[in-house]
Amino acid sequence: MSQNNIRIQGHDVMMFDSTGKSFAFGTNASLSITTEMKEVSDKDTSKYGMQSPGKISWTLSSDHTLNWSDFLNWTDMQKNQTDSNKLKIWYGLRSGWEGSASFDPDSEVNNGTDGNRQIDTYTYALTGYVFIDSLTQNSSNGDYANYTVNFTGVGPLTKEMFA
Repeated sequence: MSQNNIRIQGHDVMMFDSTGKSFAFGTNASLSITTEMKEVSDKDTSKYGMQSPGKISWTLSSDHTLNWSDFLNWTDMQKNQTDSNKLKIWYGLRSGWEGSASFDPDSEVNNGTDGNRQIDTYTYALTGYVFIDSLTQNSSNGDYANYTVNFTGVGPLTKEMFA
């Protein structure tokens, strides 16, 4: 089956760090790209408003369940936020998604049972630099501990192959 005919599943789109490793045990990932529209109407345009695109901004958000090793990663993220460190992030498909050249349904790495996945090096992904603008950890009684991290993009978001 051609890649063009395969529907991408939500669990296949993930956030990855600068090494191409996923943020473990992700449950949701979201990318938002916004173009600020500028009013450019004048007396010649009559009653209809005219708009022109201006600045583009982007944000990423992800939710994760927490295990011990990921808790240590979470504390590293908290330090990156406190120190205002700029981080490189990748947003794309995981290795082993159904349309990938690396697809193997029996592979432990591809099916994610270890909680960590690698970025698909056969497809393009979006990449850019971010700052962490919020980090929330929740520990509800009777439920798994989880965390949410929100990033604000700094500069352009580009389409590249992970190398």
